[in-house]
Amino acid sequence: MEIPEKFKARYCPLVDDPDAFISCLESLLPKSFRVNSLKSSAAEVKERFAGYGIGIRQMEWYEDAFVSDIPEIGPTLEHFSGKIYFQELVSMMPPLLIRRELEEARFVLDCCAAPGSKTTQMAALMQNRGTIVANDVAYPRIRALKFNMEKTGTLNTLITNRDLRNFPNLQFEIVLLDAPCSSAGTMRKHGELFSEWSERVVESNASQQRQLILKAFDLLAPGGVMVYSTCTFAPEENEEVLQHLLSNREAALETVSIPGFRTSKPLEEWKGKRFHDEISKSIRVWPHHNDTGGFFMARVIK
Repeated sequence: MEIPEKFKARYCPLVDDPDAFISCLESLLPKSFRVNSLKSSAAEVKERFAGYGIGIRQMEWYEDAFVSDIPEIGPTLEHFSGKIYFQELVSMMPPLLIRRELEEARFVLDCCAAPGSKTTQMAALMQNRGTIVANDVAYPRIRALKFNMEKTGTLNTLITNRDLRNFPNLQFEIVLLDAPCSSAGTMRKHGELFSEWSERVVESNASQQRQLILKAFDLLAPGGVMVYSTCTFAPEENEEVLQHLLSNREAALETVSIPGFRTSKPLEEWKGKRFHDEISKSIRVWPHHNDTGGFFMARVIK
């Protein structure tokens, strides 16, 4: 895969080590998985994989997150039976920002849920208590969501197939908006995205995200918490979307961190436009800092 020069020119000035950033993007992403605590435990999985002779490393920032020394772990019984779930490490992070609230939650909305990685993770953190509404606008993706729910033993979740912008005006204690994006942060896994990347794609996604975040916030009950996240580096899809929310709603951000995992501060400005001070409480994940994909996350309160 060849990284476009326009891509390099856009993002290399934003990172601390451009050479390490590009080198990381050109390398394969390590195989990671999450232990599904609805069916197993980290201790059981570690014992089973030791018996297989497969080396796995447990992440200090999340007891159920692991990286395998080899990528060929799909044929294991643990994967077949839903005791483990293949998931990028950074994809596991948004639910961790609301882990405490999930343990007591009664009504949760996953706005763009398919194929279900974060939905099933939240169900496990909730121990199948409460109710998750897992919504997705793309009907073909609902099939994957349903399959993953059944495989993981997720029982507290119902599926809706709606454009979030037309979602009924209900109120949720917790809202997760893992927004559709240009997906630059997943390019280590999907190298074809380099050939599809353009600033036009970025702006198209950003336009939709600005609409989605306002609706998602409107569905949040007073005193509730919303996580906004993307798997892209684009400021138009990250900081600028939060700026749009803060300019149009009575929203505030809370400082977030992932103890044991290196994160970076968001941008203070982009193309001469300075962002709201609240946005400094969000975080970026650059791939070369932890050998992962790229991500952006913010915790919003109402």
